[in-house]
Amino acid sequence: MPFAGPQGYDAASAIQEARRCLQCECMECVKVCEYLEQYRSYPKRYVREVYNNLSIVMGERHTNRFINSCALCGLCAEVCPTNFDMGAVCAEARRVMVSQNRMPPSAHEFALRDMAFSQGEHFALARHQPGTTQSQVMFFPGCQLSGSDPQHVEAVYRYLGETLSGGVGMWLGCCGAPAEWAGRTDLMRASLESLRTQHAELGSPTLVLACSTCYQVFKTHLPDVELISLWEVFDEYGLPQPSHARLADVVSIHDPCTTRHEPQMHDSIRRIVGQLGYAVEELELSRDRTTCCSYGGLMWFANRDLARDVIERRIHENQEDYVTYCAMCRDFFAAQGKRTLHVLDLIFGAAQGERPGFSQRREDRARLKRTLLNELWGETVTDQEDYAHITLKVSEDVLARLEERLILLSDVQQVIAHAERTGTWLLNPQTQHRLAHYRPATVTYWVEYIPEGDAYTVFNAYCHRMDVAEDIKP
Repeated sequence: MPFAGPQGYDAASAIQEARRCLQCECMECVKVCEYLEQYRSYPKRYVREVYNNLSIVMGERHTNRFINSCALCGLCAEVCPTNFDMGAVCAEARRVMVSQNRMPPSAHEFALRDMAFSQGEHFALARHQPGTTQSQVMFFPGCQLSGSDPQHVEAVYRYLGETLSGGVGMWLGCCGAPAEWAGRTDLMRASLESLRTQHAELGSPTLVLACSTCYQVFKTHLPDVELISLWEVFDEYGLPQPSHARLADVVSIHDPCTTRHEPQMHDSIRRIVGQLGYAVEELELSRDRTTCCSYGGLMWFANRDLARDVIERRIHENQEDYVTYCAMCRDFFAAQGKRTLHVLDLIFGAAQGERPGFSQRREDRARLKRTLLNELWGETVTDQEDYAHITLKVSEDVLARLEERLILLSDVQQVIAHAERTGTWLLNPQTQHRLAHYRPATVTYWVEYIPEGDAYTVFNAYCHRMDVAEDIKP
């Protein structure tokens, strides 16, 4: 570093030297981030703890949960005077943990299994518009909107087909974001290669994206793909005749965290909401300083208590009804009592009843594919697994327990199918309940049930990572 004589630094050198020193004591990031606040420290110390955690050769790693609890949303970098990104630190730490075979599989397994389902035969689909052999545009709705609101996916596709020229195809699948969030570079690389290949085979069309996370994955990793958000299409070409249920006259817009640096989406959504007759009261943290709903970075799966606190903090920022344009944001907020609608709810009408759980999301995706193939392309799909014929009787209490434990109804069906096929279960002679286990992959599921006619009544289910070495005989 050059000096200006005995007087010390000149002005330029002093500024340059000062920038080398990050004291990290302003706490601006901690003030806006529930995750950083709950761990009761600040990034300078967190980075040291992460480094120490990764350096341990033998012994307990106390920072694993901290690393996996970050939403990776980038808000900390946005408010930091020096743009320090704690999420980038955690993302790299996850990749290192995976490469060192030190990542607890339970942290992200459910999300990765869900991703595999969405990239598999039961949901994945790529078709040109009926009656055409090429597509100027492909609609890529993403897996979460398709699982939460399949009727909206169908309505949007009809709108795009009627509005855009040159052929509008449909492409169902998952962008692979869960793999990236989980630090699984191997799975992410395979996902991107598959997307790249499919896009080329489809004729390299422009993608219309309804999911901002998908938008970021394509924008970041496949920059040659031409993209436009669905919200920009609505903004440019006009809205279909709305059939929405009316909210209060004033609403607040929650911007998904993956739109942080997409001002064109922020502006389009606000114009759309204005066209629908609403005034907007901005949340204090919105647009480039918006917060995460807790799904980003797979926080919801790694640290459920923290995720609930993140949601509570966000939904109590003001009293207005919320409008968002992410299915997961809408579903999480609504599940904890905040009146929140997706912008597609305002346009096409809100679904009635409770938001779907994880089992229903899987079924909705599969049903969406079957419906589209049957009604638009005249194809019949018979792709049910051999256990799918099993009829379950499950009370609301047990359903809630399954949802909390991330156990799908299809997991329960697999256990019962295996038990009934092999005659492998434990019998409680007092209740006549059967207790059976099955390990389809890396998790062992246990189900307590009883046969009743052509169905099976389920009383309880749980799972763990134990591998039962030998079958249990009745």
